[in-house]
Amino acid sequence: MHNSKKSSNFAPQNLTNMSRQTIFILTLCALLFIPANAAKRRVHTIGDSTMSEYKPAATPKRGWGMYLQAFFNTDSVEVNNRGKSGASTRTFYESGALWPSVKKQMSAGDYLIIQFAHNDEKCKGEDVYVYNSNLRAQGAKDTITDMRGTEPNTTYKAYLYKFIHEAREMGVTPILMSPICRAYFRDGKINNEGRHLLDAQRGKGKDKDYVRCMREVAEETGVPFLDMTAASQELFEQAGQEYCMTHYFNCGDKTHTGADGGMAVASLAYNLISQAPELAEMHPWLVFPDQEQFAAYAQNVEEAGKQAALKASGISFNKTLKPITLKNIQMHHFGYVPSSGHWPAGEIDEVANRYIEYAISADKKKGMVIESIIVPVFVKGGNGMNIHINYGFGSQFAGVTTIYENTALQRNKAMLIRLDQPILVPAGQTLFLRILPWYDSNGKPQHHKFLQLGDITIAGKRLQ
Repeated sequence: MHNSKKSSNFAPQNLTNMSRQTIFILTLCALLFIPANAAKRRVHTIGDSTMSEYKPAATPKRGWGMYLQAFFNTDSVEVNNRGKSGASTRTFYESGALWPSVKKQMSAGDYLIIQFAHNDEKCKGEDVYVYNSNLRAQGAKDTITDMRGTEPNTTYKAYLYKFIHEAREMGVTPILMSPICRAYFRDGKINNEGRHLLDAQRGKGKDKDYVRCMREVAEETGVPFLDMTAASQELFEQAGQEYCMTHYFNCGDKTHTGADGGMAVASLAYNLISQAPELAEMHPWLVFPDQEQFAAYAQNVEEAGKQAALKASGISFNKTLKPITLKNIQMHHFGYVPSSGHWPAGEIDEVANRYIEYAISADKKKGMVIESIIVPVFVKGGNGMNIHINYGFGSQFAGVTTIYENTALQRNKAMLIRLDQPILVPAGQTLFLRILPWYDSNGKPQHHKFLQLGDITIAGKRLQ
């Protein structure tokens, strides 16, 4: 890959051939084979599912952060993509080890790209704690259990300030990048909601404009602001709704991009960084691959991922697990439903604080390798049930990885989910497996929809 910069306009026609490539990013296991280079600068990215890493066996979704490394000289810079599916500013900062684990990886001189809003909007622009308080004051029996929602003028800004302040304390340069647009078209244009602008309720107060609020935080703190919302709006509108849905948003919804969309947005990130005078230090690190070079980069990533299978000798085991935690999920006579009794409207992704959890611990002196996981699943009541299967380590659920996704599970049809992806559990560590359900509610809360899980079987080897 060459190091010279040139114009970066990944027009729709330039990406068409690349959709034939099966592209995915290095898995954690693959990264273990790459020696650390202390001389490299690091660009860390934190955000939501539009940025995050995905395993190709689990889903066709691809976050734009998976392709950002292709636009940096790999001899000088390492991109550490830590976007997390389902995260809002609140849950990334407060839930588990997400933000603390990123901080452990950051060093003075690094850069941190911050991009949130999609999941901050989960309460229609209101802070969920305020919203629930108002519901209780009105005598409502049910309150929202999805705690991601922030209000853009208050709590959304507050969490952005926290990321900025703590990064600067470490000598890291924060960058605020507004979220990519959703493919919400109206008469050929992206509408307000697609641009993360929600109307103020009853015409009172400021509009719920997440992009404006992020820009205001940038101005108040002197942080570089990169307007990815405007850049992606221009790209999507030029491509047109039909092309966008066929090539960019080809994952079953209007929020998540596939490979072509992820690559196109990564090229926009390159544009924004290269055109920002306050980021002049980064400019010599940037490169721009042509189509052939980008395809070769993606293919190399794919091949590296194929070589990541973990091989280990040991004593075989097979164990059946029962759930140990039901977080914001209640037992029903048939299966599992949210503790609220209904599936909330407008869900398109996992909810970090709603899950069914299983655990298996390695010996204190010897680790283990999980070789297969079998999950019996049955859905009652509708075809809109979706699940992620994630794993993580320890009580803080560190190193969270999505290993399975199924959108729109078929009702009244039993299925066995079999996952043959090796997972190393170090000595003394506990592996937690989480099933995270959500329901595609078509804009309305859904009742009498149940997810039933059978006993999970885990097979593998205890290392000698």
